[in-house]
Amino acid sequence: MIDRFAAAWEDPASRTRLLRWFWIVSTLFTLTGFALILYLVLTA
Repeated sequence: MIDRFAAAWEDPASRTRLLRWFWIVSTLFTLTGFALILYLVLTA
């Protein structure tokens, strides 16, 4: 699996796709975390 990731990282188009997916996933985790915090604060 690491070899596939390394091969994808060498290609600029694949690297762009990987970084875009990493950004989307991290943004979703962050927004979900803030939404959970807001929910817990408002229902307390």
